[in-house]
Amino acid sequence: MSLTGKVALVTGGGRGIGRAAATALAARNAAVGVLARTREELEAVAQAIRAGGGRAIPVVCDVRSEEQVAAAFDAVEQEFGPVDIVVNNAGALMLKPLTETGLDEWRSILDVNLTGAFIVAREAMRRMAHRPGRIINVGSLAGRRGYPEQGAYCASKHGLVGLTKVMAIEGQPLGIRVHLVSPGGVLTDLSADLRASRNDDPSLWMTPEEVADAIVFCCLQEGAAVSDEVCLRRFDSEPWR
Repeated sequence: MSLTGKVALVTGGGRGIGRAAATALAARNAAVGVLARTREELEAVAQAIRAGGGRAIPVVCDVRSEEQVAAAFDAVEQEFGPVDIVVNNAGALMLKPLTETGLDEWRSILDVNLTGAFIVAREAMRRMAHRPGRIINVGSLAGRRGYPEQGAYCASKHGLVGLTKVMAIEGQPLGIRVHLVSPGGVLTDLSADLRASRNDDPSLWMTPEEVADAIVFCCLQEGAAVSDEVCLRRFDSEPWR
C-alpha cells in the first residue's frame, strides 16, 4: 500500500524513531518535511531519502516555539502542499530521582515532550480542519506505567496520553484521525544512558525501524477501522504488564 500524494511532517526527525519514520514514510512515496533542531542531522536524513528516490526537505525547528512550528508547517506546505500526516515524535529523557530533580529540569522535559507536542498538534489540527488528516503522537509505555528515576518523563508521557484522547475526540468531527504509538525500550541515542544504567543487552531492545513500521501501519488505516493506540513491548519483557 502506498502513501503517494500524501505530505508528512515528522518532528524529532534527525535521528532515532523520527529518522526511521521519515524514511519509512518516504519509502511509501509520501513527501516528507523532516523537523529537528540540528541542521546537520536533518540534512543527512533528507539527503538519504532523496538519494533513494524519495522527496524530503529539512526544516530546523524547535517544537517549544509557536513561531518556529508555524513557520515549519509553512515551509513544508510551500514545498509539497498541505500536510496530511504529522508524526509528533520530538522527545527528551532525563534519569534522576524526584528528590534530586530541579524545577528547571522538570520543566525542560515537559516543555519538549508535552507542551511541544501540544503546539505541533494544535497547529496541525488548525490546518487540517475539515480536510482528512492524520496525527500520530509517539508516546511510550512510560505513559502507562511508572519507572524509577523517570518522574518527569513518565509525567510527560502520561500527559501525552490525555492530550491524545482529547485530540481524537475533537478531531473526529473534523475528519482528523489521531493515533498514539507507545513503544517500550527502543535502541536510540535517547535511551543510551538508560540502557547503561540497567546493563541491558542492546540486542533485546526494539529498533527505531520497528516503531516506524507501527507508525506506517496507522497511516495506512483508511477504512472504518482505526487504532487509537498501538503498544509495542520488547519480546523479552513481561506480556500484558
